[in-house]
Amino acid sequence: MKPTYDITKSYDWNYENGPIFTGKIPERKNPHRGAGHSAKKFKLWDFELNSPIGVPAGPLLNSNWIKLYAELGFDIPVYKTVRSVYRECHPNPNCIYIQRRDQLTEDEIGADIVGNFNEPKNSREITITNSFGVPSKSPQEWMADIEKANSYMGEGQVMIVSINGTPGSGTDIVSDYVRVAEMAKEAGAKIIEANYSCPNVSTGEGSIYSDPEMSAKISQAIKKAIGNVPFMIKLGNFKNPAKLEEVAKANAPFVDGIAGINTIKMNVYNEAGEQALPGEGRLGSGLCGNAIHDIAQKFTENLAKIKRDNNFDFIICGVGGIMTADDFAERLEGGADIAMSATAAMWNPLLASEFHEKFGDKFN
Repeated sequence: MKPTYDITKSYDWNYENGPIFTGKIPERKNPHRGAGHSAKKFKLWDFELNSPIGVPAGPLLNSNWIKLYAELGFDIPVYKTVRSVYRECHPNPNCIYIQRRDQLTEDEIGADIVGNFNEPKNSREITITNSFGVPSKSPQEWMADIEKANSYMGEGQVMIVSINGTPGSGTDIVSDYVRVAEMAKEAGAKIIEANYSCPNVSTGEGSIYSDPEMSAKISQAIKKAIGNVPFMIKLGNFKNPAKLEEVAKANAPFVDGIAGINTIKMNVYNEAGEQALPGEGRLGSGLCGNAIHDIAQKFTENLAKIKRDNNFDFIICGVGGIMTADDFAERLEGGADIAMSATAAMWNPLLASEFHEKFGDKFN
């Protein structure tokens, strides 16, 4: 239950000192080697991979984190979202526990919840809220670190780089997304994911996913700039599946993959009824972990139907509420081509090993 990210300490402390892991790296048996196996079974675009599972943008702060999680068997790690300019993290605390074991319903989205530091009894039950504000080191720093992180990818692994446009960076938002995408490509990104959805920023870039026209405009510009580098976008939840279809149709000509969902915005109070996370604009904070499992699963199933009905060829990355090996399997069976866990992977870094042990022959 000891997380690799110490939620009692600052983002900068975790960036410099993390990840926290004192266990033994599990031995991994590759099912695609030996008699009868001449090649990897799972293919993602032109990459032949050991498995379809990974860690989404968020927990893997730098190359040290990428290295550990790759060694732990998460074959598609995502380098935490970077910007074209330096951006500080929101004040600590950035993560607190939410005390509920049941599933969030669509009707509850945006409602009030209570958070504290009372750790749940097991990793399956963990729901947290996180509020970082999409911090970023300077391009000079993260570009050099991406090159280093890529060097830690083992056979059958590939790293995705997540990017964000930054309003007020000296240019318009479309141009800034293009600029940071080009920086990521120059740094050696094998796959680029544009983050269009984050409830923890108040400057507009976190709601782009809900705008079919603007999101497609940015996607078209990025794809033109990065050429044959596979390009994904990350979306948030839609209460109305018709809106998801509208966004998917608008972006489909320009993207190679769609990931979803990001965290779900809730109003987070402490037990005294005060705003739980300090700072202006931080009452609303993203909910992640167990409580969003059902909503995230439904998103994947809805997107898979849209893909089938329209004969789209983008890959689907299922994210949100994946807490166990069985949850990975459920998301993949629900239509995801690849699936990723953030919260559970932080509190149970052996999750990938559990998946490979239980489902390796089926999905790997």
